[in-house]
Amino acid sequence: MKSKEQLRRREFLKKTGAGLGLLAVAAPLESVAVDAAEGNLRPAKRDPAQLWRLLSEMDAKGYQYLSVPRTDGEFLHLLIKATRARNVLEVGTSHGYSAIWMGLGLEETGGRLTSIEIDAARHDLARRHVSEAGLSQRVTLIKGDAHVEVTKLDGPFDFVFLDADKEGQVDYFNKLYPKKLGPGGILAAHNAIQQANPMKDYLDMIRKHPDFDTVTLSTTMDDGFCLGYRHRNP
Repeated sequence: MKSKEQLRRREFLKKTGAGLGLLAVAAPLESVAVDAAEGNLRPAKRDPAQLWRLLSEMDAKGYQYLSVPRTDGEFLHLLIKATRARNVLEVGTSHGYSAIWMGLGLEETGGRLTSIEIDAARHDLARRHVSEAGLSQRVTLIKGDAHVEVTKLDGPFDFVFLDADKEGQVDYFNKLYPKKLGPGGILAAHNAIQQANPMKDYLDMIRKHPDFDTVTLSTTMDDGFCLGYRHRNP
């Protein structure tokens, strides 16, 4: 059970994050120059109010689908843009909330997201949400077991978000590194605080790995990410 202090912190962040979230979403809504010669998609035209309603409705139901909280979605959105990520992989789509945040970031970088979900109902719901957000052409949704599906993907990816079975993180890592995670790439593993015990093998491995710089951080003061950055010159 969460303490009163944790609940107060989360409520504060939820309220203050709303304004930040609206600013974060606003940038991709505008036209961004994209190099058509590279075959990139141009950002879709969308109604900011309608998009914000969708994100708010999904956030309110997020606890049913174990999706990331809004501040974590905003953080992923910012990371995608700050790192200029172009080829992004998500393991664990859930109902599509984090996929939409990352997809909106990719509107600015001209990149694409591939997201894998094992549960058929959640996969179908995510497909509907991604379509409503106007991101169907930028987000590829795969239904299946990510431990199998990752082996079928070419890569290399420059950003990978791990948010599926916590005990399977080491296996995902072994299937991504070194060929499918490029130098300078980032591995972002969610629930690295609350689910530290199930993720212990992965967290110990990535923190000691000579080819990665690793940090654990939180946007909620409750749970958070383990970010691993692969060195460009190992």
